[in-house]
Amino acid sequence: MMVADGFDIAWSTLDAAARDAGFAVFGVTSAEPLWSLVPFLEDYYREGRASGFEHPMGEQRWHPRALFPSAQSLIAVALPYETESRQTLRRPPGRRGVVSRYAWGQDYHRVLHGRLADLSARLEALSGRKLRTQVCIDTSPLVDRAVALRAGIGWLGKNAMLITEKYGSYVFLGALLVDARMEPAPTQRVNGGPHVGCGECNRCLCACPTGALVRPGQLDSKKCLSGVTQSKGVIPSEYATKLGRRVWGCDTCQAVCPHNRNVASSAHCEFDPDPELAYPDLASLLSISSRRFKAVYGHMAVAWRGHQVLRRNAIIALANAHEVAAVPELLALLSDVRPEIRGTAAWALGRLDPVGSREQVSHAAAVEGDEAARQAMAWALVQVGARDSTGLL
Repeated sequence: MMVADGFDIAWSTLDAAARDAGFAVFGVTSAEPLWSLVPFLEDYYREGRASGFEHPMGEQRWHPRALFPSAQSLIAVALPYETESRQTLRRPPGRRGVVSRYAWGQDYHRVLHGRLADLSARLEALSGRKLRTQVCIDTSPLVDRAVALRAGIGWLGKNAMLITEKYGSYVFLGALLVDARMEPAPTQRVNGGPHVGCGECNRCLCACPTGALVRPGQLDSKKCLSGVTQSKGVIPSEYATKLGRRVWGCDTCQAVCPHNRNVASSAHCEFDPDPELAYPDLASLLSISSRRFKAVYGHMAVAWRGHQVLRRNAIIALANAHEVAAVPELLALLSDVRPEIRGTAAWALGRLDPVGSREQVSHAAAVEGDEAARQAMAWALVQVGARDSTGLL
């Protein structure tokens, strides 16, 4: 394969390697610093919008060579996950929670890492030269959306998601840092600026349940329900009431986006969902053990935070769904060994049956040693007065 002057590896070589590795969307950019990203990151951290899951502000977030000193080029990839079976999936009957679409099927971290490692091996074989590479996915300090934007594989929507022409924002992003100069695509798309494809549309900003999209393309991660479901401890009431039946993640800003209507189907069967796991039975989550959780959910992206987070979220979902039949189960959880479970159970009882559960919650509050759980119990007891005086919650 002919290599253009000034490059070590031809575009045609990457094109063959990437498609054989299962990537339909990919592009190339240099390993120069992502200077335009810096002011956005500075604002993000200074304004306190970081969730705590991200890497701290530092050079590795925007300078590829600070992460991988020998990097010469970056290969950006987008792996679509909306398979045909996802598009026809229906919620089973019963008391069900909702898992975000990105977490259906196999854990995308493993799938994407494996495919990028395969791409590296194929690229080395086809180019006939020894390569040093580093795989980057969203657990890496490097901001994957900024790499994807500069590589021209999509544009940034007002919902702060990278949007691709064929698959919308239903894609997983990754990058491969390579110690070789790679020829870009002959017709590489030029980034036309942020939100270039949004026009006057503001549906995502208006639909966000917590107003987490503070400006077009800029997110307050502390308010984002996707991050809230993954946090630990007792969730504040103002966020818990917004969660609805969500037990993991939130799809709202993507679901309302016009660019996600009628997207092309992905051929990646690793992301085919099990309806029982995409819409889990809430009662079964209340009592799930760590061993059972690992056996059932261990292959999914929900597994990384452990079973207690899903138990807590299931309690909230039952309250938000007005499942009064769950009151006996929730009363039993007032004596759970985990303070976030005790506190959240009391919060749920305050919504479902504040008068009937008053005595049990009051007793639990009297012996509670955890401050956050005690505050949740105090909130539940306040609801008794609200019900007594108005007949309503």
